[in-house]
Amino acid sequence: MPLSAHLATTSMISTIHVLKAKAKFDDDTYRNFLARRANGKRSAKELTTSEAGRVIEDLRSVAGEAEIRGAVVGLDSAIGGKLRALWIAGYNLGIVRERTDRAMLAFLQRQTGVSHVRFLKDAQAASSAIEGLKSWLERAGGVEWPSGRGLDDLTEGDRVIASKRAILNAQWKKLIEIGAVKAVGQAVDPMEDLQFYAGKIVRQNRPWETMSTRDYDEVQKALGNKLRGALARLDQAGESA
Repeated sequence: MPLSAHLATTSMISTIHVLKAKAKFDDDTYRNFLARRANGKRSAKELTTSEAGRVIEDLRSVAGEAEIRGAVVGLDSAIGGKLRALWIAGYNLGIVRERTDRAMLAFLQRQTGVSHVRFLKDAQAASSAIEGLKSWLERAGGVEWPSGRGLDDLTEGDRVIASKRAILNAQWKKLIEIGAVKAVGQAVDPMEDLQFYAGKIVRQNRPWETMSTRDYDEVQKALGNKLRGALARLDQAGESA
């Protein structure tokens, strides 16, 4: 049985109960919150580790602790922000199991042999770490990063948007490959349905160029939840076959 299908640990259940109190949820609100995020389950004891992880992440956001878990001093810099954004993209692509800063830095140190202290102080080491993560997301996550002459003509903000769009495209392709999305628009090309889905998430049907970076992040998170859930179900099906 894959780890994602195991029942939540005692520690995870305790964390959920602590965060429930911090979020000031009454019992009905709490159980409805669980049901929306865990396929109708209304008790923490019924959750799998994968479901419990999603519930804990969302509860931390509600309780105002989203940036506390696993945080590392010094990562609130431009370099740290870029590294963190790429790592979270890996989590939302289903190739990173633990989205914390500490897990990211441990991964980078294993891959490069360079500690996070150097990433934050040495520009060349920081650039190598960023490019290393991007290359890994390309290989393992199927991200096709924007490239070509036209990229040099874009503003920094537009380049960021282009990279975020590339991540959404990779997520959607994965969902199509495993049969986890149904057509929601009238597009002949299933990739075009991504825009319809994005519009539903941000609650406005508008073209990509009018969406903000926050909108892109919201869609990435929603697709990540959908993709991780679909992959967990495939694992369970494979084990029971």
